[in-house]
Amino acid sequence: MSQSNQVIKHPRQPAVSVCLPVFNGSKYLKTAIANISCQSFTDWELIVRDDGSTDESRQIINEAAAQDDRIKVVHDANTRLGLFENYNACIQAASGTYIKLYAQDDLLEGQCLQRMVEVLEARPDVALVTCGKRWIDENGLEIEKLVRFKKDVQLKADEVIVANLIVLQNWIGEPSTGMFRRKDAGTGLDGRLYHWGDIDYWFRILQNGDFYYLSDVLCGFRRHRESTTSTNLTGLYFVADLVRIWKSWGHYLERIGEDEAHYFKRAAEQIALHVDHLVVEEGLTVEALRRANPRGQTAFSQEEVADFREALFHAEQRITSLMKELIYVSNQLEHREGECKELKAAIDQMEHSISWKLTRPLRSVRSQF
Repeated sequence: MSQSNQVIKHPRQPAVSVCLPVFNGSKYLKTAIANISCQSFTDWELIVRDDGSTDESRQIINEAAAQDDRIKVVHDANTRLGLFENYNACIQAASGTYIKLYAQDDLLEGQCLQRMVEVLEARPDVALVTCGKRWIDENGLEIEKLVRFKKDVQLKADEVIVANLIVLQNWIGEPSTGMFRRKDAGTGLDGRLYHWGDIDYWFRILQNGDFYYLSDVLCGFRRHRESTTSTNLTGLYFVADLVRIWKSWGHYLERIGEDEAHYFKRAAEQIALHVDHLVVEEGLTVEALRRANPRGQTAFSQEEVADFREALFHAEQRITSLMKELIYVSNQLEHREGECKELKAAIDQMEHSISWKLTRPLRSVRSQF
């Protein structure tokens, strides 16, 4: 986390610190801030840091802070950190007992904070609580609901980590769905990751206790083309993350018998499915892929380049394996086709033979029985 952050301090220590990183979020930011103000649970502070926006975000933040002293603004000399490090700056400035991550384009149901605090208060063995969510469009209208479990459930951390690694999806939830104790915040999210930073962070928080899932839909996750999620997927930045996820968490899969080669075989298939979805459903083009740049980077580190190269290596291996399988299947089909032709020729020869003609009356009689 950055050590240079300056924050407008307030002596009150709240129960919940809601952490809101902002970058060019003026389109939804007023609604997001008002959404926290409408929570039934009122013992909160809202930590906001603008990441060098070029729109009206900073003005919106300052106006909101002037109207509500529970809103604390982190100032950092316009330093561009990127989403995950911006979360870390907010977490570092937090003083609450619990941390609630939030996003500038998401919404929480009015009971969200209260329900999550109740879980963490009642269950000291729970390290992380998330909830059911709804996908919402640019106008806040529901697209669909996503509820993982039909009822509230508490699960062991190891089970949750392995289950997410097996499907290579984050069903724990996006940042806005989660709450945890500030004492478990650790070093924050891994700023090297692009798309999987939240799931990696959830895994680290779960080193401190169980996972609890509230089956009620308490979060609205907004889908739109300008979101960081869309940019990461469009730019295929999640590809390098899959390499780092194996390095950090692959030992959980090794415990159940999966090795590195098999993991990357699955990862390559997952990447291919994502690309196909983006092309077919989202109209992804090479031009759009080249433009995608969630951090405004002009260059990549040697480590990042190495991760992309490693991911490409595993993908090429999987393609080669699939090509060999296709060649084998093609050869088998050609062989079977030859056998079928030979069998058809033999049948044709038999049907024109004298023996077949002579036995026709007998076959006709036997068919009556």
